[in-house]
Amino acid sequence: MKIVSGPTTAIKKRGQNVLHNFQENSHENRITSLPTQRIIAEGPWTPTQQHLLEVLQCKEYRLASIAQICKAAGYSGNMAWYQAMKDPHFAEVVQVQGVLSWSRPQRRLLEVLQNPENRTKSGLQICREAGYKDQVAWTRAVKDERFVAELEALGVSRRRRSVRASHLEVTAATTIEEELKKDVWDIRRLKRDYPKHVPPSTYIVDFTWIVNPLLREQVKRYYRHQLPRWNGSTFQGFLHKLMPLLTELPPEVHMGTITRSHIEALLPAMGLLSAYQANRSLEAMRTMTNYMTTSPSWTGPRPSRFLIWKEDIPKRPQTLPRPIPPSVLDQLDPLLEKAKNALKEHEEPFLLAPIYWDALLILRHTGMRFEDLAHLKAPDEHGRNGCLDQDSDGYWWLRIDHTNTKMGKDHRIPTRTSDGVIDAIRRQYERSKHIPNHFGGYYLFRVEHGLLSYITFAAALRRLAPSLQYEGHSYFIAPHQFRHTLATDMIEQGVDIYTVKEFLGHGSLAMTERYVKVYLSSLKAKYDAYRVKKQQTYATEMMAGQIQITQPESEADGGWVDNKVGKLYVSPLPDGIGNCVHLPMHDGCPDSPHCPTCPKLRANKRHLPVWESKATNLLITVEALRANPAYARARQKHEQELTHAEKVIKTIKEEGFWDGRIHNSKANEK
Repeated sequence: MKIVSGPTTAIKKRGQNVLHNFQENSHENRITSLPTQRIIAEGPWTPTQQHLLEVLQCKEYRLASIAQICKAAGYSGNMAWYQAMKDPHFAEVVQVQGVLSWSRPQRRLLEVLQNPENRTKSGLQICREAGYKDQVAWTRAVKDERFVAELEALGVSRRRRSVRASHLEVTAATTIEEELKKDVWDIRRLKRDYPKHVPPSTYIVDFTWIVNPLLREQVKRYYRHQLPRWNGSTFQGFLHKLMPLLTELPPEVHMGTITRSHIEALLPAMGLLSAYQANRSLEAMRTMTNYMTTSPSWTGPRPSRFLIWKEDIPKRPQTLPRPIPPSVLDQLDPLLEKAKNALKEHEEPFLLAPIYWDALLILRHTGMRFEDLAHLKAPDEHGRNGCLDQDSDGYWWLRIDHTNTKMGKDHRIPTRTSDGVIDAIRRQYERSKHIPNHFGGYYLFRVEHGLLSYITFAAALRRLAPSLQYEGHSYFIAPHQFRHTLATDMIEQGVDIYTVKEFLGHGSLAMTERYVKVYLSSLKAKYDAYRVKKQQTYATEMMAGQIQITQPESEADGGWVDNKVGKLYVSPLPDGIGNCVHLPMHDGCPDSPHCPTCPKLRANKRHLPVWESKATNLLITVEALRANPAYARARQKHEQELTHAEKVIKTIKEEGFWDGRIHNSKANEK
């Protein structure tokens, strides 16, 4: 065995040490496998393991898939490999040899890099050679230090991602034209106002992946036209939408030469994407080409008028809002109340820093977007223009400035002192007094390094997740779910859709209608659960009643029981108020469908708790209806039912039973 100088690692195998030498700087001399004869001789391997080790002697199988290795060893499936890997000694040998230590994307990338011509390409170009549409596979692969060492051994020059300046460090471009000539734009240098709750990388727009220089300049010119119109975070997202489609175009095609046939040729590739991705990509391409075709301000080459048809674009899946489950809210609300009380007493709250609890309180009771929360304004040096307003009636409102909102307009949200939102804003205002006025905007949720960011707040919610259990697992709440939850609750409580629309600040009624669909879905689920529960209760009580058939005691729940004249059949009622002694095969029900006043009803002390619960609910209903004269008839009906229920309760307590045939007539006489 050839030994080279360098650090060694020892692997202990059944009392023996197998030395494996590793040299980082020389890929040719780096030992990644042991001789198969030596390995087989060192231990009693199973026949399956011996066959696999013999195959692994060949270098071409070091980066092969499990299926390829098993097939070369004479096995039709992968089970042989998985069985062999259960032996820790076999797994150690495989690890020493570096066999299958890579993930599937890493293997595909390394296969591409076996060609020396590909070693000078960018990460995105290597990913495309490996069959990937974007650079995600490369980004994930280089997080593995072993993969990075393999790249260095192959001589691949990996471009280090430059560290972007923070929002506080970036400055506006002094020469706009020089900035626009670059192939990588920092939108923060081109626009004054941009959302500051997201990381700097959100505003980096990289055009270098567009191979055709003419097409690249045309896309950059289109972006230049959108600078006054688009939000700062729109530029990068729009380019990501274009990427799957533009990468499928032939390298020589640009906006001046693209035709309908080019679009038809790439439509099958769009079919490999999800409906959501294909819809976004084709819609973005159609938006850009339509602008280039019809805009009078466009001076570049104009593509065909009907380049992308409406029929080419798949329907975008309509996802419903995802409110927080009620069982999770039952766990979260006590934690919020506990934190609110601790903050009032100037104590350190549970688990999270005070700023996160106050942010949670505001989101929970207002349903605003996180970007709106992060950009709430504190009062200026004159005590004006803060986010809290109070009208002439003494009602409090949260004012959201239009500058960095999604809809681009001012918005006001009503709130109450009892919700704790006003106290949370005042506490955060006191904290912000000791922090510099970043960006000159008097932002309420400013911290030392800028504004409260989405990433740090989401990390705080992840720390809270173990305290919230749902279906046996920790439940992670996304910040936007508070908005979905509040809107769904308002719909379920009967608030009309127009009021919900104004409360949420939606631009159209269609956005709010999604919450109605959630309500209808939950309504169906609740009704189905109600029907199942009722059926189960009825079946259980009927079975319990039938079991009592042979028991002659008067306390029996059902079956044939002794009576003064012969035997009487007793059937338990599904709502638990008593038993029915009527046989429907003889004649119709005497008091359908209201059993409580039926002469065939029999009840005893065992049914007393049900009647007491019924009376309590009726009393609550009567008190609620009494406040509204419009429901006078309904109130009278419920008052009659309440009076009868109280009579039944009193009779059972005094006489020990209720017989509808006897006591109903006495009640009528009184």
